[in-house]
Amino acid sequence: MTTKDLVLSHLRQEKVQLWLPPYHQREGDADATKSDALRNLAQLLAEQLSSSSETPLKVEDIYSILSQLQSHALQKLKKYCVDIKILATQQHFANLSSDDDVFASWGDTVATIKNGNTKKSPIVLRVENISSTLTVDKLSSELCCALNATTARVIFKGKHISSSSSGGGEGNHLRKIVSSNDGKDEQKKNELLCIVSGHGYVPPAPAAAAAAAAAASSVEGSATDTTARTDKEIIDSIRSSASRIAYNQSGFEITDQNGNLVPMSQSDSISLLTALGLHRIGRSKMEKCRESNDDEGDKRNFLASALVFLLEADAEWQGSSTLDIWKTKVDNYGLLQLDIAWNYLLLGSLENLTDATRRLEIAETVLRKQVHSNFVTLALVNAESNNPIPPLCTIFVRLFLLQGVANKMRNCNDTAAERLTWARLLCQQLRASCPPDRVEILCGAYCVEPSTAISALRMFNGDPDAAGNFIASSHEDKIRSAKRRKRQHKLGKCANNSDFVNLDLVQTLSDLLGFGGINNDTDDGRDDQTTSNLICSGVLRLTNNDIEKSLALYNEIGAQGVLQRAAQLDKDTGIRRASTRDKFEVSDVDVASLVSMGVEEERGRNALRATGNVDSALLWLLKDDDNKNNASINNGEIERSSSGESKTEYSEGSSANGADDCCAEDAYDFLERELGHALSNDSKETLEKEWLGVDLKEEWEMIEEYK
Repeated sequence: MTTKDLVLSHLRQEKVQLWLPPYHQREGDADATKSDALRNLAQLLAEQLSSSSETPLKVEDIYSILSQLQSHALQKLKKYCVDIKILATQQHFANLSSDDDVFASWGDTVATIKNGNTKKSPIVLRVENISSTLTVDKLSSELCCALNATTARVIFKGKHISSSSSGGGEGNHLRKIVSSNDGKDEQKKNELLCIVSGHGYVPPAPAAAAAAAAAASSVEGSATDTTARTDKEIIDSIRSSASRIAYNQSGFEITDQNGNLVPMSQSDSISLLTALGLHRIGRSKMEKCRESNDDEGDKRNFLASALVFLLEADAEWQGSSTLDIWKTKVDNYGLLQLDIAWNYLLLGSLENLTDATRRLEIAETVLRKQVHSNFVTLALVNAESNNPIPPLCTIFVRLFLLQGVANKMRNCNDTAAERLTWARLLCQQLRASCPPDRVEILCGAYCVEPSTAISALRMFNGDPDAAGNFIASSHEDKIRSAKRRKRQHKLGKCANNSDFVNLDLVQTLSDLLGFGGINNDTDDGRDDQTTSNLICSGVLRLTNNDIEKSLALYNEIGAQGVLQRAAQLDKDTGIRRASTRDKFEVSDVDVASLVSMGVEEERGRNALRATGNVDSALLWLLKDDDNKNNASINNGEIERSSSGESKTEYSEGSSANGADDCCAEDAYDFLERELGHALSNDSKETLEKEWLGVDLKEEWEMIEEYK
């Protein structure tokens, strides 16, 4: 038996672990890998093992063997080491005990390498040789207990990690998750991001009790779950609704921005729809964060929740090889990368997004496709000359800011300085066109939100009169458009169960058939229910708004035949046309009118969303003051029925009771709208609408911080 075999046999028998103290000291201690304890062990083994060897053993030989074994063990354990970055408020950190053993069970050694002693500074723990019993649930629970928090969301390498997403069982163990690193960044330490929110720790219930509580919640409709559970419910609901659309017996087709039909399997269709829906909800959460004033806890909670939805949307894109080709066909994927990077920056953790520069390159490619090749160059020149620049530069401010910060963290200082300079130039010029006093005047004069006033001022280079006229005319256009959409819904969908009747074609067809004038643009809100209108709209529905086919069909079956087939179409499509669940756009002026009458703003918005105008909203509120029976999608979250009916989410194979149908229909419509936005030909116009009203306050503060 060789000397090495003798040493190994003894170490195993005595259960000596060379990678732990006293043989290996923590990083930062003197002589971390070759301590006096290791030499003393070599001396002891030389004395004990010499009797088993034919020749006397030398201390230096045994010490060399021990050093090699220790180095091998430490190298092997590197993949089981992780830095855990804890983002929380100072109120959370104040609850943390000074006891060093609070998180000792997480690994062989747990050391604090960053104390989080300033307002924005996190605590960073270095865990060596993660315990094989440490799960995502255990880490979250112990972290919430120590910080007296309600929720801890865990992010690893740009992915949201939860008991459900990691598969439960063995897949829920952090040791396995951390060691699954692909090896591309061997020089970088594994970093786990834990975002803590909420106050008041609630111990997790035992499995049996949790199952019983879930069943009771499903039957009674109680809402006692945590924020993390609510996120999961919404995600599951979106996935279920996406499945319903994909497996709908009438089917649906996807075309690219050029109108070409693109073949896609049902599983890929589900992934695309789910990604679009989750991205929209994530953006809504980020908007709530922006509106949450200066409450640090609320901001962090919204940002953490938003990041979960955004990363889940990203996972849907990454999970399908077919969707790779769609990353260049729709803008949504590139904008998703921009939103993910921005969320990380707001959390003060952009360095934890290891592939931030790659994601931002994707976003830049998407954005530059929307504008002229010289758009950015001309905008920068005009900004330097203090001349007006296009409002669409708003989104480029955020892009260049993120690229500057990301490159600065990679020590690419020249590129970082260039991009931060670009961001500052554009941001300064855009903010100059909408000074706070003018924004305040427009908000007071026209009862609109600041974002609406900012948008109008930027469109007219800061001219308050032109901006005011635009706001007034836009309000009238919105009312007119809302009335037309309401009439379209009442007339019903076409035979393809996708398009609504084109009201302009109704008038054209009426003239061709000799019926005379049809008024679908009345200002009194009443509908033209004449027989000629029903015939023209009915035949257009049957032919999917094709004038030539409509004329041929009318000549073939006559007026009575058209009315009969239209009635049958209503039955076949489930009479979706007059659904009370259809939502209308809400005008800030209408909201202000209701608020002035003593109606709470949120209730007023709900009423306007359901009815479309102030008079109908008042009737809606008076008719049933506590009516919350219709599920709706509000600010990106799915609200369920608050009646006594079951609140169980729609799932394949489940019985379709009334509550399930209602919730599923609204999520169905929500995803249809998101799909339409993503594939529309006016993506540039959509971008402008979403970004024109951004006040750039946060962007300016970040630019000044990192410049």
